Amino acid sequence: MTAAALIGDQLILEEDYDESYSPSEQELQEYAREIGIDPISEPELLWLAREGIAAPMPPEWKPCQDVTGDIYYFNFSSGQSTWDHPCDEHYRRLVEQERERGQLAAAAGGARSR
Repeated sequence: MTAAALIGDQLILEEDYDESYSPSEQELQEYAREIGIDPISEPELLWLAREGIAAPMPPEWKPCQDVTGDIYYFNFSSGQSTWDHPCDEHYRRLVEQERERGQLAAAAGGARSR
């Protein structure tokens, strides 16, 4: 991230998005846990972590740095701020949806085999 502007004592940053970014296995595992995936017992959901960790920030959001150096995210359209990357909640919901889809498929498969 690079500095773009200073508003009061808050530094507004610009995301340096790299389309060719490939996370390390450790980064992928950590992000998977962050969005609710157990990488050991749910390897079939790791594609969501791989997609989420490399997702670009929505255009209305900017990373910001406070006076202590901590990074947070601010939506300049709505005024909302969050400590989590703005895409994280979206990927948490996708994890839940995929989990439900898998459970429904397993239940349907089990019902057919009876």
